[in-house]
Amino acid sequence: MIFSNKVFMNYQVGDLVIGKVYNVKPYALFMSFEDGVTGLLHISEISDSFIRDIEKYGSVGDEIKVKILSIDKENGFLRVSYKQVPPEEAYSTHSNQRKLPSVTEEEFLPLKEKLDDWINEAYQQIEKEEK
Repeated sequence: MIFSNKVFMNYQVGDLVIGKVYNVKPYALFMSFEDGVTGLLHISEISDSFIRDIEKYGSVGDEIKVKILSIDKENGFLRVSYKQVPPEEAYSTHSNQRKLPSVTEEEFLPLKEKLDDWINEAYQQIEKEEK
């Protein structure tokens, strides 16, 4: 089914638009935009870095500003990119803190107290191996 040009009248390649995530797959975030238009944010267009867990970048209900890469009128969706949005214009309501536990300085104190001991042990081990 070919969608009418009228549906995509408000969209042009290169535009920055805010979409809402309505489905998450391991390879992409599926987004909805105004006028019932949908889009695909492929995992390769989220970051230049390797992404192990796409849900660290988007969850259902999140709003994300993306750049339109192409308009697929035949299938009725936009192909979009997050990594091509200029950093000063980047916008996402997603919070990694929902996924990652916070760590306080107090939780690191036992490590800090042991660090000198571990360094000394490492030096002693090196000295033994050199003899």
